[in-house]
Amino acid sequence: MHTKSLGCILLLISLTVLSGCWSRRELNDLAIVMALGVDLDKDGYAVSAQVMNPSQAGSLSGASNGSLPVVTYKATGRTIPEALQRMLSTTPRNLYLAHVRVLVFGEAYARQGVGDAIDFLTRSHELRTDFFLLAAKHTDASKILDVITPFEQIPANSLYSSILVSHKNWAGTGKVTLQQFIVELERGGSNPIMSGVQLQGDTSEQGTLKNIQNVIPKSLIKQAGIAVFKKDKLIGWLGEAPSKTVNYVLNEVDTTEGSVECPDGGFAGFIITDARSRIRIAINERDEPEFVIHLKAEANLTTLHSRLDLSQTASIKELEQRMEEKFDNLMADNIRLVQEKYDSDIFGLGEELHRQYPKLWRSYRKHWDESFQSVRVSVKSDVTIRRIGSVVQPQQKEMERK
Repeated sequence: MHTKSLGCILLLISLTVLSGCWSRRELNDLAIVMALGVDLDKDGYAVSAQVMNPSQAGSLSGASNGSLPVVTYKATGRTIPEALQRMLSTTPRNLYLAHVRVLVFGEAYARQGVGDAIDFLTRSHELRTDFFLLAAKHTDASKILDVITPFEQIPANSLYSSILVSHKNWAGTGKVTLQQFIVELERGGSNPIMSGVQLQGDTSEQGTLKNIQNVIPKSLIKQAGIAVFKKDKLIGWLGEAPSKTVNYVLNEVDTTEGSVECPDGGFAGFIITDARSRIRIAINERDEPEFVIHLKAEANLTTLHSRLDLSQTASIKELEQRMEEKFDNLMADNIRLVQEKYDSDIFGLGEELHRQYPKLWRSYRKHWDESFQSVRVSVKSDVTIRRIGSVVQPQQKEMERK
C-alpha cells in the first residue's frame, strides 16, 4: 500500500514538471524543403527551395488543376537567411529545412567561394549535416532544381538516389555530405571535394511533365565527376578516370568496372569487388617526404574478348600483372594531373604527413599547397582475381573447336 501511494505521488510530481509538446509544429503549417540551391545575384544571393507538395507527392500525373509533386520557390537577398525569409512572401507555409536532402551550388557562386553558405548551414539549428552537397557544372543551381525527373516523384530524391547509386556502383563521382566538407575545410593538409552535377539534353521543357512523357526524357540530370576545391573555392573539375583515382586513394570505392589489354591484343573486362588503400611516407636524403599509395584490390572477370587460356594459372597471373600495371600508371598520372593543374591536395597527403611525421609537417604546414605540386607520389597496387566465371574458355575459342 505504501509503495502504491509513493508511486502516485511521483506521478503527480512528474505531471507538474513535464512540459509536453510545447515546441510542436503542425505539418499543415509547414512547407517541407527537399532541396536548396544557391546562386550569385547582383543583390547578393539567389536562393531556390524545392518544396514538396503533399497533396500530389504520390503521383506524377498531376492534379486536375495541373499541380506537380514539388514547387520551387525563388528569392534574392544580401544573405541566404534574408532570401529564405523573403521567400515567405510567396509561400503559403513556413519553410521547414530539417528534411533537406541535397544542396546545389551554382558554378559561378562556387568559384567565388561557398564560405558564407557553409557559415549559415552550420549555424542553423534546423538543418542537419548529413545531406549531400553538389556543384552545378556550367550552370546555375536553380536550373538543376527545375528539372522534373523520371522514377522519383520528387526531383530532390532522384538527385540523392543517383549520387548513392553512381558512387557505389561506378565510383566516378563524389559523395560528400555537409559534415565531410566542413571537416576537410577546417583540417590542415587537405582540401575538400564535392559531387558534380550537370544538365543533359533539351532543357526547354525541363520543368514540365512533358519532359518525361517520352521514352527518352528530353532533359536529364547527369552526375559530372568531382569538383575540386581549394579551401572554399571551386577551382576545376575532374573527369571519370581522375575521379576514380581520388576515390581509390580516399577508400571510397565499393565496386566499379574496367578493362585491361590481353597479351594477344584482345581485352578482358573486370569488376572490382573490394579495394583498400593506405599511404606510406618515406623521407629521402634531402629530408623531403615521398608518398607511396598502396592499393590492394580484388576483382572478378566479367568478359573476355581474347583467346587467352584461363585454365592456366599463368594466364590469370598475367592478367593480374597487367591490371596492376594499369592501376600503377593511370593513378600516378591522374595524381600528377591534380598536382600540376590544381595544386590542391584533395587526397589528404598533407594530413597523412602530419599524422606520420608531425615534426616534419611543421616546416611544410604554411606552404603545403605549393609543396604539394612537387612532392613525389607513386602507386603500388596488388590485384587478385577471385572469380573468372562459370565458363573457363572464351566463347570464340570454343566455337573454333566445333
